[in-house]
Amino acid sequence: MDNIDKETIEYCRKLREACLANAEELLNSAETLQGESTAHIRFHLAALAIEEVGQSVIILLNASSATLDKIDDQRSIATDDHVKKLFWAIFSPLIEQGQFTKEYIESHRELARRIHKLRLDTLYTNPQNPLLPHDRVEEKEADSLIRLCEARIEMEKRVELSDVPDASKLEDFNWFYTASDDREKKRLFFSSNSLDELEKLGNIFDWMKWLREEFTEAEEESRELLLQEWKKEPIGGIEGNEPKWKVKFRIYSDSHSIRQRALNTWNSNSEFINMKLHSSNNSNELICELTLPNIVHIRKLWNTARAISREFVAALNIATVGLFWWHVDKDISRFYEKIWDLENDNTEVGIDVLPKLNIEWEHQSLTEDDLKYTRHIMGYIHHTTRSNPRYREALENYLTGLALLSKNDIHLRIEPNAFAYFFMALKTLLLASGDWDGVGDLKITTVDQLSEFTPGQNLSNYIEWGMQLEKRDNPTKRITLTEVINMKTHCDIYVHLLADRELIRLRTLADSSEE
Repeated sequence: MDNIDKETIEYCRKLREACLANAEELLNSAETLQGESTAHIRFHLAALAIEEVGQSVIILLNASSATLDKIDDQRSIATDDHVKKLFWAIFSPLIEQGQFTKEYIESHRELARRIHKLRLDTLYTNPQNPLLPHDRVEEKEADSLIRLCEARIEMEKRVELSDVPDASKLEDFNWFYTASDDREKKRLFFSSNSLDELEKLGNIFDWMKWLREEFTEAEEESRELLLQEWKKEPIGGIEGNEPKWKVKFRIYSDSHSIRQRALNTWNSNSEFINMKLHSSNNSNELICELTLPNIVHIRKLWNTARAISREFVAALNIATVGLFWWHVDKDISRFYEKIWDLENDNTEVGIDVLPKLNIEWEHQSLTEDDLKYTRHIMGYIHHTTRSNPRYREALENYLTGLALLSKNDIHLRIEPNAFAYFFMALKTLLLASGDWDGVGDLKITTVDQLSEFTPGQNLSNYIEWGMQLEKRDNPTKRITLTEVINMKTHCDIYVHLLADRELIRLRTLADSSEE
């Protein structure tokens, strides 16, 4: 504690006191309620209280770490990981002893998850289940959590900032705590092999030290391997087609739900991209694994993997006329968490942007036919973008439109920008395909190509708005998400037409050669 300034110590002490005081107030509120009909409310208040205890534990451990030297480190404590705070509140009483089995740590993680899940399940009435929230929590469950919280508050009150393990142990803890925010590392920490090692060592601090050494060694080996690969000369020929790299990326869909059955058909016919659902609870989250051969030198790995993944995502969007993209956190109607009316007894009020900045997609499922067509579109994109720079330009405009559409929220209203890029993608495609010579009337050309699928006047208006944006004029129509999605759809339909036209041409050539 000697290397931590007094200001930091005092700040941390006050912060812990505030957490524990709030925990007591929440618990007092819970204890004033009586009767089975209030069990869910008492449980919720007790869960909030024990989260405050968990936060006080995290403050204590961070404050005592030899690496902490700034008050800002405490102010940056994450407050949205409810399960983590519950876990440390339940788990910490025996941390000084450090004697745990893997069953012990797993049981405490499961208990933290269960408390959080039960709390969420009883906050609101579930439209899928008419059972009232208070009927989902037994009174004894609420009582049990309240008693646990009471005990933990009293224990934490007796703990001083100096009552923690020595600095060397805390350096390992601080590494573990920070590293566990990484989703992939967290999965490895609590894997069966890792927890077996915990059981063998019998001491949590020895386990954290072992984990840190293992990861440090692995990172050094990775850097050495990277250096060796970098020094290798690029290879070619048949021997350069053996699988070497696997790149995993994750995409999300606002427009489609995904089922593993459709993905299995794709996987059985694909050697270089395999797909699976992240979990059955996240039917719009897709895990993709891209396999590349050893002909791809490490110097070109990043660019090659990025280019193929972008072509795949573009093909998926075009084939489904939906929206698939990498994950983006967005505020679609609120920039705040809560607003209170101070003149009316701190009544909570809500003010939203209407309409919300999200798209009301029709409920669709990603089908085997969608993925089959995705393969067709991806092949078309791959071929044309490598033979004609205008197709590459169109693809980049389309992908930029998708990125802007995915990032649009109340903090950055960029609907006109997204619309403009989809318009430029369509315009460039018309040039690349030869359907427009760049001189004639663009509106007439576009209507000629797409009038079968969309009303001519409506389509003509969209082209007019796009040309106005291109000239940096204000469009005669306010561009909203509706216009952006429709402009994207015009692009998708046109690519469908071009890809099908190319397929017919290739089949005709094949038939002619056979004759």
